[in-house]
Order: sequence, then structure tokens, then C-alpha cells
Amino acid sequence: MKKAWIQLLILLAVTFVFVPLVIENLLYRTLIGWGLSDIIAGNIAGVMIAAALLTAGYLTTRSDSKGSWKERVGLRSFDRSHFPFLMKLSLLSFVIGVACFLLSVWLGADLQNEKAKAVEESFAFFPLLVAFVGAVIISPIYEEIFYRGVMLSVLNRIASDRVALFLQALFFTLAHLPNWNILLLTIINGYLFAHAYRKTGSVFAAAFVHGMVNLLIYIVSVPLKNLEGRSACAPLFPLPEPSQP
Repeated sequence: MKKAWIQLLILLAVTFVFVPLVIENLLYRTLIGWGLSDIIAGNIAGVMIAAALLTAGYLTTRSDSKGSWKERVGLRSFDRSHFPFLMKLSLLSFVIGVACFLLSVWLGADLQNEKAKAVEESFAFFPLLVAFVGAVIISPIYEEIFYRGVMLSVLNRIASDRVALFLQALFFTLAHLPNWNILLLTIINGYLFAHAYRKTGSVFAAAFVHGMVNLLIYIVSVPLKNLEGRSACAPLFPLPEPSQP
């Protein structure tokens, strides 16, 4: 158990100290200083965050004795028979997510977060494509490997099943600060994505649900353009302000 505690502390240090200070602050500001747009600089930083978390997760837990690292974190394909379950979970997660977002806005959270504002300011095909790939493909894969595959396995050796599930969802949520308008939906999704992972034994199943939720938000952002002239799903993919006649 002592080893698991050390592993957890290292993972938390990388997540909440190294990533915010070095990547989200120093690297991001450097990229902006080089003249890159917010959305491009943000996505480059996102790739570096993925590399940092996956590297830390691998180096920290690779020496665990039971099975290979790939087996322990669930780097395996999921059975096709799980596909209907994953689709239903994706829809459930999406509906709950939209409801939580609207509730957060009603309670006083900002309609848009910094990522949404960056996309809106760079509303063009290439920045939108970069944001789409980041939200639907890259983020779901590395976040599910790290939070569900690596961190949850470490927490399971320290705490009870319920506590481990709660803590992995909490850490997943805290990593999304300061995006206050999506914190409620993020902690709920942390549970749902973990359910997909445990049901199938595959982090790719959890990543599939995660990506599908983000994709659905992207799709419905067009017809739900009704809040302050922007998408009702503005936390990920805002629409530009309507042009004046």
C-alpha cells in the first residue's frame, strides 16, 4: 500500500503542479508570445499535457507486478456485444451533461469558458477542426488511459471501491478548473466513464463514450443556438455572433 500512495502522490504532483505551472502557464504563454492563436496554442499545450500524463502514468506504474502495464490499464479492444451498452451510456451521459450545464448556468456560472471563447474568437475551418480533433479524439483517449486506466487502478489499492470511484471522478473534475460551468457534468461523467471502463475492461470503451458525448455536443450546438446568440452547448463548441443586417 505504501508504494501505491507514493504512486498516487507522483500522479497528483504531475497533474496539479507540473501541468498547470509548466505547460498551461509557461509553455502556453510562450506559444502565444510566438504569435500563435489561442486555439492553436491551447491544442499544442493539450498534446503536451497528454504526453506528460501518459509518460507519468507509465513510468510510475510500469513496475507493478501483476500482469503487463497494458493489461493493468485496460489497453485492449472491447467486445462488439458491448456496443449497444456504450451507445446508451453515451446518450445518457450527453443528456445528463447538457442538463448539468444548463443548471450550472442557471446557478450563475458563465455561459462560456476560456476554451469556448478561444474557439469563438478563431471561428474558421482549421481552428474548428483542431478543436474537434482535440475534444473528440485526443482528449478522450489520453484522459481515459490516465484517469480510469492508471489512476483508478492505483486508488483501488489504497481505498475502498466507492472511495476510489469518487476520488478518480473528483481528480478528473479538478483537472478541468477553472471551467466552472462544466464541473458538475464532469464529475458525473467521471462516474459514467468509469462504469464503461469497468463493464468492458477497456479504456477504449470509456474513450468511445467520452468522445461520443463530446461529438454529440458538437452536433447539437447548431440547432440549440438560443442562449445569448450562442450555442446552448457553448462550453465546447460556441457559434459566432449573428451578423448585423
